[in-house]
Amino acid sequence: MPEREEASTLSRLSPGVSRRSFLGTTGAAAASLSVSGTAAASSCSRQDAGDIDQDVDLKKASTDEVELQTEAPESESEPDIEYDEVINVVEAGADNTGGKSISSVIQKLAGDDTLLKFPEGRYYVDELVRLTGFENFGMIGNNATLVPAPADEYKSEARMFKLGVRYNPGRNLEVKNFTVDYSAPNTGLRAFDMSVSDGLIAENITFEGVHDGGTWGPMHVDIVGSDGYGIVRNVEIPEGGVFTKNTSQDAMPTVEWGPTAFLLSPYHSGHIELVDCVIGAFPDNGVYDSNSPGQVVVKGGRFQNCKSGNIRITGDNSGVYGAHIVIDQNRPLDDGQHGIRLDGGSNITISDCLIEMPQPNGHAIFAREPVESAVIKNTEIVTEDNDARDSVDSLAIRKGAGEILVEGCSITHNHPGQALQISEGDIPVIVKDLTLKGEATGESGGRNAIYCERDGCEFHDLDVDLPAGDHRRALGIFSDNVLVKGGEYASSGRPLTIEGSDVSVREITAGAYNGDVAVKVVEGAAELINNTLYQGISGSNVATSGNQYK
Repeated sequence: MPEREEASTLSRLSPGVSRRSFLGTTGAAAASLSVSGTAAASSCSRQDAGDIDQDVDLKKASTDEVELQTEAPESESEPDIEYDEVINVVEAGADNTGGKSISSVIQKLAGDDTLLKFPEGRYYVDELVRLTGFENFGMIGNNATLVPAPADEYKSEARMFKLGVRYNPGRNLEVKNFTVDYSAPNTGLRAFDMSVSDGLIAENITFEGVHDGGTWGPMHVDIVGSDGYGIVRNVEIPEGGVFTKNTSQDAMPTVEWGPTAFLLSPYHSGHIELVDCVIGAFPDNGVYDSNSPGQVVVKGGRFQNCKSGNIRITGDNSGVYGAHIVIDQNRPLDDGQHGIRLDGGSNITISDCLIEMPQPNGHAIFAREPVESAVIKNTEIVTEDNDARDSVDSLAIRKGAGEILVEGCSITHNHPGQALQISEGDIPVIVKDLTLKGEATGESGGRNAIYCERDGCEFHDLDVDLPAGDHRRALGIFSDNVLVKGGEYASSGRPLTIEGSDVSVREITAGAYNGDVAVKVVEGAAELINNTLYQGISGSNVATSGNQYK
């Protein structure tokens, strides 16, 4: 993350004062910032240090309760598929010049223990090839391009290859090394529809052109066996898809909004990995786990400008590791483009991701009910200012979402709205080692960069620097039994606003660039212990001990 020039953020405080001296927890403050601690805190009612609980570990639940697994799981062993028959499809009668359909030839050749090899060439497909209940089937290309017929000439439902169904899946399937050519008008359809109980390898599949058929998206994959495994690697669908209303709607069937790039249905029950995949702007999600009970693990890859969710997952133990997500284009029908959506499940992980939103039109990450538990770790979010929406929250934890840990992340938030919004819920959210910067002024979209209305939340060792305007605030606490411990909070307006009971603020350094108080207790009750507070505190029902007022 680029560092800010010190002078630009500190000029509001006092000429010649560095951020280190403003936020240093030890050492003397500059004379230009020094005020009387007694005067700054004169409106607060105090109590003796002996009445204040100095042991924060006894006051709050241990954060170890949400230390969930955050390392990307090891890949399982790929199946070693053996074939009794290996067939060169051109030698068997398939045309590789693109002049004649291969559908009927492939339908006859496909079967158990069979590998079909596609030599270099172009293969025209105008009808569904369907194979179910198989064992050990493969299709491998060698510079082979599949060319679908236009939707108004396609002879069947808009699928090229349907390999297995949920009630009669295959077992051991590999599909490798194909290009699918959508460059001709009205040719977008589903290329590969695959359902296996176990043993899927799909890799090195590239889609060229825009999916413009107004029908099912390029790929649907389910591992229907609860102990089954599959891997999808190096699948690239970079040019996206067209909203159905903007297509000729000739395909059978049409879909309501538009295609999903990569779909997992509610029948996915096993474990699937998506490794180093690329997905462009699709109208109805990029990777979409449609409320399945299965595990979906995304490793690496780039996902860009999809409506609803670029990556959307649900199943237990699912996760996104090392992905790059970008929102830099908003089409007229893109009424919400989120980076990563967590729609359910437990032990969900987002780790080591980069989410860049030059044209923000939704949340970078959001978790909603019924998510039971999740970790968001070592992830960077950059949300720029634009006019697609009046207000955008970078990281949103919705009402009812469960046990969530945010650790080691950084957010640069330059758009009106919250950088982190924590809505009501029964289980606390823990935030640790978060770096928060940005140029949002707080004049619209909410003044508090972090907005917490959930009881029992904890904020440990945050580094917050928000110098823009005069109204931006760092942390607003609108809930009870919240702990703020360690860290540095600098904002253009007052850093901490408290409207809750039993709030404990300990060992922080805080100050406002506009000269406001560091902490204001609007209502409720709080204890402030061993803090360094520029311009002090205001409010009633405040217990203090060991603070320094600068």
